[in-house]
Amino acid sequence: MKGILKFGFLVASIFISTSMMAKDKDFSVAIGEVSQKTLHFEVSNAKNVSLYVYNSDRNEIFSETLKNDNVEKSYNMSGIASGTYFLVAESEAKIEKYKIVVDGENVTMEKSPVSAISKPEYIINKNVVKLQMSNVIGDVKVSVFDTANNTYYSKNNVAKNGSIDLTFDLNPANPETYIINVEKDGDSFSRMISLK
Repeated sequence: MKGILKFGFLVASIFISTSMMAKDKDFSVAIGEVSQKTLHFEVSNAKNVSLYVYNSDRNEIFSETLKNDNVEKSYNMSGIASGTYFLVAESEAKIEKYKIVVDGENVTMEKSPVSAISKPEYIINKNVVKLQMSNVIGDVKVSVFDTANNTYYSKNNVAKNGSIDLTFDLNPANPETYIINVEKDGDSFSRMISLK
């Protein structure tokens, strides 16, 4: 009985550790105050997270890649024309986008992201490709096509319980290279799959 109890505790601790490690994998952004047209924010689990600031026309104003785990940042928006801008934090697993409004001498920044997207994950076994996305709200457009632009699949997929889980059996007799494109909230992710 003691052996079963010890085994149960061991399994429970492994699940808890795995869960905590999975949560630590993703970064988090905490937006601070805006003072004198300067944005203040902190990024946790920030190693290799890329930060971008771009305008509403998607023209990049600034970018950098963070090298430390926990980083406090300040961006001075003086000299930036009035308009809408976005702060984007991107890792290998997700993208968060925060809205910044510059109106003359006033700068405001939303504390919650206007979009947060988990990037698609792929499991490839020979010619079978599984596409998975988690924490999805709403729908995601998925397209599969080849390098000659022949479309094999194109559909808006509604998340079930926050997940997208699709399987494609790609025919190697057709092209040897397929492209899977995933679109969500104006962002697009493409993955080239070579079957040879």
